[in-house]
Amino acid sequence: MSSDDRARKFFDAKMTDRERAIFEGAVGLASIYHQFVGTPVSKDERSLHAVEEAIKLSTLLQPYKKEVRAKLSIAEDRRKRHAYDYRSLEGRDFDISLVTEYGSCRVTSRMKYIPELDYTLMFVEKIEDTCQPK
Repeated sequence: MSSDDRARKFFDAKMTDRERAIFEGAVGLASIYHQFVGTPVSKDERSLHAVEEAIKLSTLLQPYKKEVRAKLSIAEDRRKRHAYDYRSLEGRDFDISLVTEYGSCRVTSRMKYIPELDYTLMFVEKIEDTCQPK
């Protein structure tokens, strides 16, 4: 367990570091999704990069978040032609990788659009070998 986890007492005592790392990753991805869906964007790379950076920086403020890779892909191939020519981010635009560490456990969670599911899926991509159930 993390030595600075003042919230630990609110979690079930049987919860393992592995389970908590997975939980924290899920919380992080859900917060990215719900915070940034609807954000106005255009195909302009500066605009997309600024939102990607905002995703990274705001997510790293949360406890136990160690690394964030954010890639936004806007399908429409167009340039902004007038003041009203932009769109809002949708789940299918996200490709997010989030590394969470809790105690001895390091988990990589992912959110990306899966065409065969026609769905933006949040899933556990990798659990490091250091994660041993207690």
